[in-house]
Formats: sequence, C-alpha cells, structure tokens
Amino acid sequence: MTEKMKKIIAIATTLIALLILVSSCQDRKTYADYLKDESRAIDLFISKHNLNILETFPEDGKFEEKDFYKDPSTGVYFHIITPGDTSQNLQWKEEVYIRFSGLEYFMTEDTTKYSNFKSVFPEEIVFIGPVNSNNKSSYTTPGWVVPLSHVGHNGKVKMIVPFDVGSSYDRSQYQPSYYDLVLYKFESRY
Repeated sequence: MTEKMKKIIAIATTLIALLILVSSCQDRKTYADYLKDESRAIDLFISKHNLNILETFPEDGKFEEKDFYKDPSTGVYFHIITPGDTSQNLQWKEEVYIRFSGLEYFMTEDTTKYSNFKSVFPEEIVFIGPVNSNNKSSYTTPGWVVPLSHVGHNGKVKMIVPFDVGSSYDRSQYQPSYYDLVLYKFESRY
C-alpha cells in the first residue's frame, strides 16, 4: 500500500469517526430539552384539565375548584383544598409528616396513581425554611415545602411539581408529577 493510499484511508476513517460522534451527540437530550419537554407537558396537563392558573395568591386564601397558584420562585402549582389549622406558624426544624395520594407521572405511559396512605410510615421533612437555592437539596422533595407558608396542620393541597423540585426519582427521570392530594401533619400538633 502506498503512502498516499494510507493517508486517504486515515482521512476517511477520521471523517467516519467524526460523523458517528456528531450524530450520537445530537441524539442526546440536553437539560434545556428536558425543561422544554416538561413545560409543554405541564401546559398540556393544565389545558386537558381546564385548570385556571393564578398569578397572584388569593387574598382570602380560598381557591375555586380549578384554580391553581403558580409559585414564581419554584414553578410549583398548588391548589389549597383545606388550609388546616393555621393558628400557629410552622416552627424552624419542626417535623412535617406527609401523606399523598393520586401521584401520577403525566409525561409517561404509566397510568398508575401512587399513594402512601396505606404505608406504615408517612414521608417526613424537617422544615428549615422556604425552598431556595441554598436549602433545596436539604429536602427529599422540595416541592412539598412550597405550600407550607399557606397551610397548617392537617392542611390539604393538590400540586403540580416540576422535576427539579420533585423527588430524587423525579429529578433522575426528568419527570414532573401531579398529586391529587397532599396532607400535612405538623409534629408539634400531631
């Protein structure tokens, strides 16, 4: 084989390798792609269920049946079913027990609705303040904390939770979730 032939083969091999590399990189989704997919899925969910998204929290704290407030800092949508006992503020480092039902992942083919009401142990968080970039990783499911400034012991909400403030599963799978019922019980009043 001549020197010229070896160079042609080397160049051709390099070009083929580059084409394979470029095409495989284009098949991977970026974080921005996942966020766009999530935004479209949430918009579709809202449209499908005829939800009314409120830009300001209701002054009286009461929600009509289809009203959901979108928290501007987290993107969590929530609807207060019952506010519970709001006579005492949630204390720093107080334990909050969470039961939920009707958990669904609406970006997948999975039609299962999950619940932890029959579980012996509820989910538990220790309240260290509203969700922000400094404490977000301190919560197992940061989205659950968002309504806590508006509900008390035995408060009940519905929620749409973006994956970046969802559970570790939600974050790893880039799946937003919907909860038909989230029940909060404060340890100091349990």
